[in-house]
Amino acid sequence: MRRLSATALLFAATLAAATCPFNMPVVTISPQQVAGFVWGSVIRPMGDACLGSIAVDPANELKWYVGGINGLYMTNDGGQTWTHPLGGDVNVLLLVPGNPTLVYVGIGSQLYLTRDEGAHWTNIGNYPMPIRSIHVAGYTVFVGLGWAGMMPSGVYTSNLGGGFSTFHPFGPGQVGLIVWTITHDPITGNIYAGTEIGAHPQPYHPPFFRSTDGGVTWKDVAGTLPWHVLVAAIHPANGYIYAMTEGFGVYGSATAGASWLAPLNSLGLGGTMLSDPSQPSRLYAGRQKVSTLNGGAYISLNGGQTFQYIGLAGAAVAGLAVNGNSKKLYAAAYASGVYVAKVP
Repeated sequence: MRRLSATALLFAATLAAATCPFNMPVVTISPQQVAGFVWGSVIRPMGDACLGSIAVDPANELKWYVGGINGLYMTNDGGQTWTHPLGGDVNVLLLVPGNPTLVYVGIGSQLYLTRDEGAHWTNIGNYPMPIRSIHVAGYTVFVGLGWAGMMPSGVYTSNLGGGFSTFHPFGPGQVGLIVWTITHDPITGNIYAGTEIGAHPQPYHPPFFRSTDGGVTWKDVAGTLPWHVLVAAIHPANGYIYAMTEGFGVYGSATAGASWLAPLNSLGLGGTMLSDPSQPSRLYAGRQKVSTLNGGAYISLNGGQTFQYIGLAGAAVAGLAVNGNSKKLYAAAYASGVYVAKVP
């Protein structure tokens, strides 16, 4: 979800006015049970409802990192008490799979890292445009930005600590792209990047890139994708690509992007998506709250072909996480708060 930059004054104003930027009124979703998912009461870090991302330590389900327009919040007791280590608009939050001591946070154009589960934070990178995506593959960090105007677009790579940062352009003519998502195939090593063309020229056919050399060079494999991809994930056992477009549902590719399979139902999905680490073809999705769409959380048991509603209608679900055994689902809902569900 795109958010406005925040200041301490805005922080106080949004809480007092009970609205979040984009003129979204704060809503509270009552505890509910839908399709076997049992959702508890809303949790708001230090009273803040303007949230967009969440990560949960797989080894400690009480340890959460929550990002929003007013900064990063942390809890070690499942949301009962909070600390607020970083201020500013959190655009991206990444807890590294397989190494939860490493957590990356993108605030504006600055990249922060903790190596000790949030005890200390270090600014490890300053970029020319706002950070929109972060991904770790092996010992390499990939950073995607929200490029503007006629600036050449691409991806930065560095080591885990941000050193040896190198810019790799997407190629001639690729300018003004917002890099919403970066992911990789652990089998082939392919890197994928989903982008939006900021100016939305007509006809509109935004690139979806593939790199076979670690992000050095890129090829557009968008093919029949009808819109820009906000979130992409790869099935670790077979390399299948799940690509969530904004508003058109989840497209899939078993051919490294050479061809794409359209979903059977889209439900207007296109906010956030999570591939369950314990069962990668089980996808969770959050829906935006715009126009005729009323937010909510959804699940797919068949790799995105069909989705079923599982609760939180009326809330814009912007971030999703599961605990270590995938028995709990966590949702950060913009202009609402954090909700936790028991998974059936």
